[in-house]
Amino acid sequence: MEDLPISIYKAVNRYQAVETDGMILYPIPVSLYGEFLMARGALEVMHQSLPVRLMRVPLLSALYAMDYEAVSAGQSVTGLFSRSLLALALSLRLGEGQSIEARVGAFRIMVDRADPAKLMGLRFSDETGEEREITPALYAKLRRIIAAQNGVRLESDEANPDIVKAQKTKESANAVALDANIEDWIAAVSALTGADESEIDDWPILKFQRRSDSLRRVLDYLVCGFGEMNGTTWKGGNPSPHPFFSRVRDGSGVLSALGGTGDGSKPAPPSAAGAIRDFTKQFL
Repeated sequence: MEDLPISIYKAVNRYQAVETDGMILYPIPVSLYGEFLMARGALEVMHQSLPVRLMRVPLLSALYAMDYEAVSAGQSVTGLFSRSLLALALSLRLGEGQSIEARVGAFRIMVDRADPAKLMGLRFSDETGEEREITPALYAKLRRIIAAQNGVRLESDEANPDIVKAQKTKESANAVALDANIEDWIAAVSALTGADESEIDDWPILKFQRRSDSLRRVLDYLVCGFGEMNGTTWKGGNPSPHPFFSRVRDGSGVLSALGGTGDGSKPAPPSAAGAIRDFTKQFL
């Protein structure tokens, strides 16, 4: 969020709506997490990863051109353009309660009459019935705000897409296979915070992610603390030395997974499990 104005930065960190260019962008709630996941890929896409011929045009125009050309050639589309529209619709609260198709269809696509592969902008009617327009240049600004509001980390424009892809592939390969789903995630946060699942549904996604990360840090801190008391060591030191803050590695804060230490050391013994649970109840 370092490139956002301080006023927007403060609003994002308090999960507030952001008003800009005559539009109001709202944090997306947990109840729409499935729809958000569909749109997330379009927010995260790196402009520099697209074909060279499209790097000089705004990102939204590039995504539109890619899918237009694919349709014209009878090929499968990337879907990134429609997902970009979904991200906007969710944030602007267009067509609430309607299907994804209807929400995306709230936008009217404006193209160059002489070149239909060239996107000129999007138009839609807000809650008052007033017509608004989003140009490709304005989308670049809105995208940064929507990403910040919903906990999506955008790569730098100078980042090498091959290096970023290789890093993500490495992280995926090292990750433990989990039967992950949003309902179990919500239930876990509910159990640890005392908030009802229906209440969590109304939380902004960023708030939900931050609460989850905070709980994970506390639990990791407890597990590592008991591990140290029982002789566990880690290469590079304790991965979770503080209950509130992530350890800094390579210039960035990270959440250290405790599935394995990678150096053959043993995790905390089973006898510590009960003590961890008891202490967690008091701490939270």
